[in-house]
Amino acid sequence: MEQAKNLGRNSSPQGSRSRVSRAWGDGRGESLTSLLNRAMETVFLRYRLEQAEFGLESLKEGANLEEAQALEVFEKLVPIGKQDIRSRFPEGVLTKDTQDGRTYRSTSGTSGERLTVVTNFARRESGRASALHVLEVATGKSLGMSITDIPPNVCNSICGLEGPPETSILRHIWKGISRRNWSSEKFRTDLNGLFERRLMYKQDILAPLDARSPSDLAKQLKNTWGLMDSGRPYLLRAFPQYLLWLSEFQAKRSEGCGYLKYVMPYGGLACDSLMSRVRGSLGVETRNMYGTSELGSVAVSCGNHRSMHVIESLFEVEIFRGGQRVEDGTVGEVVITDLTNLSMPLIRYKVGDVGRIVPGVCPCGRSTKRLEVLGRVQETLVQGQRWVTAWEVAEIAYSDRGVSNCRLDQISSSHFELQVVPSLLDVSPGLESLRFQMLGLLSAEGTESTKLSLRVLPFIQPEQNGKYLTCRLRPNARVQ
Repeated sequence: MEQAKNLGRNSSPQGSRSRVSRAWGDGRGESLTSLLNRAMETVFLRYRLEQAEFGLESLKEGANLEEAQALEVFEKLVPIGKQDIRSRFPEGVLTKDTQDGRTYRSTSGTSGERLTVVTNFARRESGRASALHVLEVATGKSLGMSITDIPPNVCNSICGLEGPPETSILRHIWKGISRRNWSSEKFRTDLNGLFERRLMYKQDILAPLDARSPSDLAKQLKNTWGLMDSGRPYLLRAFPQYLLWLSEFQAKRSEGCGYLKYVMPYGGLACDSLMSRVRGSLGVETRNMYGTSELGSVAVSCGNHRSMHVIESLFEVEIFRGGQRVEDGTVGEVVITDLTNLSMPLIRYKVGDVGRIVPGVCPCGRSTKRLEVLGRVQETLVQGQRWVTAWEVAEIAYSDRGVSNCRLDQISSSHFELQVVPSLLDVSPGLESLRFQMLGLLSAEGTESTKLSLRVLPFIQPEQNGKYLTCRLRPNARVQ
C-alpha cells in the first residue's frame, strides 16, 4: 500500500509544476539510468546501439553509465516491436539473473502473437501498486470494493501478468509449508496478490461473451447479468463491445443495478459515443484505463473521461510516426519504456496501439503526461497523409443508437464496406446519415472518389482470439 501511495505523489494535482523540469525529474532519470545499466548486459541493446551508429567504444563492458550518458543512449534507440523481442528470447533480451525472484509468463495481444515476458520480484510488486493506484484515481478508493472482470480472453487475465492461479489464501499457505518454500520471494509475492484479490477487494473473473449468433448472445448476456446480480460489483471492467451489449440488455430488461457505480473498458479503447451510451443505460460513471499484459497498468483517467494520466514513475510514454518522435497532439504509434523491469528490459517498445499525447494540463489539476489511445495499429487506415483511426470510425458508428456493433472493411484504396448490426433495443440504424459521415471521414484530398457500401447484418463474427475489430483490411484487398 505504501508503494501505491508513492505512485500518487507524482500525479497529484500540481498545475504550477514545470513540465520541462519534470521530463526526467522526480527520480525518473535515476530509474532510466539503472534500467539502461542492466540492459547493457544484453546482446540486443548493444545491437540496437550499433544499428543506431552509436559509439560503443565509449561504453566499456561492465562500466556503469552516468545519467547524462543514459539519456544520450536512450535518445539513440529506435523503437522495437514484439517480433524483435521474440526472435531473440531468451538469451538476447534477459539480463543476468541476480536471484531477484524471476517469473516467466506468456501473453498474446489482439494480433494473437504470443510473447513470453520475464519479471523480477520488484517489478511485480510495483505492478500491483500501480493497479491499486489506478483504482484510487478512477474511483476514489482502492480497498473494500467488489470488482467483476469480463476480458475477451480469460487466459490472458488468469495466466498473464495478473498474479498467481486462482486459489484460496489458506490453500496457498498450506502449499508453501508442505513444499517448504514459504520463505521464498515468489511465495510472498503470490500471497500478496491473493491477499489483494480476496481480502482488499473481491475480484470475480467471468467468461467472455463468446457468442456466434444473436440468440447465443442473448443467452450469454442473461447468464452474465445473473452472475453480476449475485456478485453485485462496485466496478465492472470489460471489453468495450461487451459493455455496450450489457448496457443495452440491461436497458431492455428494465431492471435496476444500483450496486454498480463505475464501468471501465479494457485498454482505454472505447470511443466517447459508446461510453456515453453505457453511462446513460446503466446510470454509472465511466473511466478509461490503459495497460497491457506485459506492462501492467500504464495510465488512468480522472473525471475527465477521455484522456488518461500516465504513471510516470513507472513508464515513459512517447508517440512515434515514420520512425521519429512527434509533437504532443500528433497521432502516431504508442511507444513505452518500462522503467522498473530489470530482468527483461522493454525500452522504447511498440505496444501495437495508436494514440497521442494531449498537450496542456488536465482540468483536474494533475500535471502528468496525458495519453489518448485511439485503436490498434492493425486497425488504422492510411488515407493520403492522414491516419484514420478505429476510434474515429467507432465514434461515428456508435453515435447512432441503432448500432450495437460495426466493422469497416477496406476493399481497395478507395472502396470500403461498413457492416452494422442493429441495436438490441430494436432501434433501426440511420444508414444515410452513417454513409454521409463515414464518407466525410474516409475521403482524403488528392485521392480518387471514395466508394462506401453499407450492409446490415444480424451478427458480426469475432476474430479467432475472441475480439472484435472496428477496421480491417479485407482478405485479398487491393490497397496501394
